[in-house]
Amino acid sequence: MKRFLTLPGVLLFISLLFSCDHRSTAFSGDERMEWWHDARFGMFIHWGPYAVFGGEYKGRTAPGGAEWIMYTMKIPKEEYEEAARRFNPVDFDARRWVRLAKEAGMRYIIITAKHHDGFCMWHTRLSLYNIVDFTSFHRDVLKELADACEEEEMPLGFYYSIMDWHHPWARGDSFPRYREEYMKPQLRELLTRYGKVAVLWFDGEWIPEWTEEQGRELYDFVRDLQPDIIVNNRVGKGRLGMQGLNKGKGYAGDFGTPEQGIPDHDPGYPWETCMTMNGSWGYKKNDHNWKSTDQLIGYLIDIVSKGGNFLLNVGPDEKGVIPAPSAARLREMGAWMKINGEAVYNTRSFRYSGEGDHVRFTMSKDSIFVYPLLTEWPGRELVLESVVPEQESRIMLLGWKDPLQWEETPLKDLRILFPEALQDSLARPCRYAWALKVKGKAFPLVPAPAVRTLSGHRGDRILFVDTVTVCIEGDSTAGKIHYTLDDGVPGPGSPVYEAPIRITHSSIMRVKQLNAQGVKKSFTGTVHLLNAREEHLPAVRYRYYEGEWDSLPDFKQLKPLREGYVENVSLQAVAPRADHYAIVFTGLLEIPRAGKYLLSLWSDDGARLFLDDSLVIDHDGLHGFTAREKEVYLKKGMLPFRLEYFEATGGNGLRWTLKEPGGEKLEADRYFEKL
Repeated sequence: MKRFLTLPGVLLFISLLFSCDHRSTAFSGDERMEWWHDARFGMFIHWGPYAVFGGEYKGRTAPGGAEWIMYTMKIPKEEYEEAARRFNPVDFDARRWVRLAKEAGMRYIIITAKHHDGFCMWHTRLSLYNIVDFTSFHRDVLKELADACEEEEMPLGFYYSIMDWHHPWARGDSFPRYREEYMKPQLRELLTRYGKVAVLWFDGEWIPEWTEEQGRELYDFVRDLQPDIIVNNRVGKGRLGMQGLNKGKGYAGDFGTPEQGIPDHDPGYPWETCMTMNGSWGYKKNDHNWKSTDQLIGYLIDIVSKGGNFLLNVGPDEKGVIPAPSAARLREMGAWMKINGEAVYNTRSFRYSGEGDHVRFTMSKDSIFVYPLLTEWPGRELVLESVVPEQESRIMLLGWKDPLQWEETPLKDLRILFPEALQDSLARPCRYAWALKVKGKAFPLVPAPAVRTLSGHRGDRILFVDTVTVCIEGDSTAGKIHYTLDDGVPGPGSPVYEAPIRITHSSIMRVKQLNAQGVKKSFTGTVHLLNAREEHLPAVRYRYYEGEWDSLPDFKQLKPLREGYVENVSLQAVAPRADHYAIVFTGLLEIPRAGKYLLSLWSDDGARLFLDDSLVIDHDGLHGFTAREKEVYLKKGMLPFRLEYFEATGGNGLRWTLKEPGGEKLEADRYFEKL
């Protein structure tokens, strides 16, 4: 039921000649990227015959994304083909999709032309395994979407998987034939038959058959067909795991592709976070773990403040309908964008991405206006350290008619006052987050001094048991470090840090560097120091290590780089680096009653769980985010545990659940001992 065509040798020869150009293969900053930087917000569409399964196969739910179901559930190719043949999206309406994207405030669309399953969502001449020839639908989805995008002046891009589970040439020694006689001719179709293609979004580049050299050649191949096209960094081998940013300079591609996460800072070159609304890219009918509109707007703000774009995914069902929860969130985001779009579109990153946990910044392209974006309502006043307004400047709240009052404090901070009318949440111009508009510039500041324990733990939340000694480290050229322990703002009259400080009670420590005249030289740092016994909090001890391993190391032979306490087993709370690290968690579990418990341990890459010093689950070794389970009898009372985990490269994840006798599966952290 399949046919494969090859291009005449002369066309291949011509394409190879053009591919030798190698113009720009490293994060271009030329004019063709300008519209993309201005757009900031786009729609990702994962759609194909995997929607027929809806994330389930023979009564079992597939782990991870539904678009991987052929691989994760080991569905035979012939059986998957039969499901693909039943793919009949009779409710597909390209114009409705594009209008929804516009209503959401999105400025471009990327759709999966071919995912890893190899099924083609356009009428390709290279294979019958496409939506026109292989199904009863007989319509070219990409053609209809391209026409609708042209009508609505919406830039359209295509996702194309280098990896292909279906095509017989796509692996091993036959891969060069697949590349030259199938993949490149298909890309030629996509770039010559569907009008202007704004973006080519490659994926699946991790297969061993693919190389950086092939990526560079392919980059030039598609740029010869459409010179203005933008190509992501997955065309080559430069992507650094799921972070999506590049390993270094000189790799193929125009922008980085963080997946399901946001970088800590602006990397200084184009990048775009792609993210799902629930836990799956493709349609998964029983995945109801939807991110809230509040979360999604917060992610958008965080991304644009660091100079990035937000590519937010929808997974239409087998009928071609975008799920109602996705559509509802998009419309709510669109309503917010109508008020605050000025602070998102056509902006660039400010000198600082933000202040504290609830303020982020963008800047107009002409560098005249700063937009502080508030993800939490500030109350009656907001104090900003890093923005200096022009004299007599008007400070506006987008969507509110009157300018806000403001003043400069003795420390040269900007204090913005909010009128009584805005204290009523219903009177505010929008929900979720708010944008200010300030004509001004940045106040030059060094980063806030860092607070760390003697064992090396640092962060804005430090848990300790009974007592902890902290050190404060700042910029040696930026003046003396002042601190407070009563949640007050450090000033010239505050204590000066001279030696490590012993803390016994829960405190809010604020730290700041001032020059001899008492003027700020650094941001203010805030650290919550929490006594676990005083706060009656659970306390799990961790030890953190760094190194390169393919399996769990012998921790008895290693010295931890740092250690401390967290409230539960959490990678995020430990704040490890991206790759090549290990963590050992230890503590006590409070078992509420005796009986058989089902323990589930999810990890990527490897983990082991010990209870009372006995190995219960061995989930060691390199693998994706998968689970191991075991049923064990546990006695009532306190039970010592040790959980060992290591991360090599790629994605990272650690999750531990227990199912009580006759109960539901719950997160394990409810069982941790509270001191």
